[in-house]
Amino acid sequence: MELEEALLGVKKPTGPLLPGLEKAYREAAERYGYVMVQSPLFLMFQKGGSALAIEVQFGNPVEFENSLGRLWKSGAELCLFVTSSRVRAMRLEDARALLLRKFQIKSQRFLFVDIETGRHVSANFEWNKFEREVDRPEWSRPGPATPARALFRTPHFSKRSKPIFGKRGEHKEQD
Repeated sequence: MELEEALLGVKKPTGPLLPGLEKAYREAAERYGYVMVQSPLFLMFQKGGSALAIEVQFGNPVEFENSLGRLWKSGAELCLFVTSSRVRAMRLEDARALLLRKFQIKSQRFLFVDIETGRHVSANFEWNKFEREVDRPEWSRPGPATPARALFRTPHFSKRSKPIFGKRGEHKEQD
């Protein structure tokens, strides 16, 4: 199990929200050898030359942008942005779009997590997906996708059940 999967596996605590999240993310990071360091972020961990930054935000869009800016300035390789779908401030996809529009993230990887539903959206993980596909044997790679159903209806040429009588321009009668 990789660090990303461990962080995505954290569930919403039953007790107080922020202390529960802090404890769960601290345990997940320490299992992978990360040590907590002091930072203006919610949580910041370091291990050798790599860093992990975690920010929790339930505010308005301006606060979302400020939190994303703090994650970006931290320079951490993996940034986790935790929010809730109950807040109705910004969807995960909108937060990801805000990040990509306002900041140049270069090699930083971002995970956006909804703590209520467990849904997540990622940014800048294309290289990891490529590496996984390269290591797969040729026979296990997916082939070209075929459409599930026909795009257009197949023409159904058949005679009408009742003949239509009448000349062009006249009122037509059907028997």
